[in-house]
Amino acid sequence: MLHQLLNYINDYLNGHCTLRDLQTWLLSNLQGILDSSDKTAIEMANQIDADLIELGEGLIDEAVVRERIESYARFGETIPLIFFEIERPATTHVTTAAETFRNHLEVPGPVVDLRLVHKFA
Repeated sequence: MLHQLLNYINDYLNGHCTLRDLQTWLLSNLQGILDSSDKTAIEMANQIDADLIELGEGLIDEAVVRERIESYARFGETIPLIFFEIERPATTHVTTAAETFRNHLEVPGPVVDLRLVHKFA
């Protein structure tokens, strides 16, 4: 159910459906999400439902709802991967050598921290 929810959220964020369409889909599928026992999907659906209630009561506007839904989608896209060991590990002998030096290391220019932001459409 999480993937279906994320797909519908992406449709809303990409302008393929309205917030009203998202709300209708969520309410129509809420019981299925609860029955799926998918904790992430249940938590996301509950958060979106709470945001839609706040919107309906005039406590927040659609821009805030959209921003929150974007954050839920980013969280939902970080899916933990679990790798299972298929073969028994073989014992391997490894040797290493290390050499240290005591010379002063000079950086020829200023050190710059570059930040890169990715956005996927």
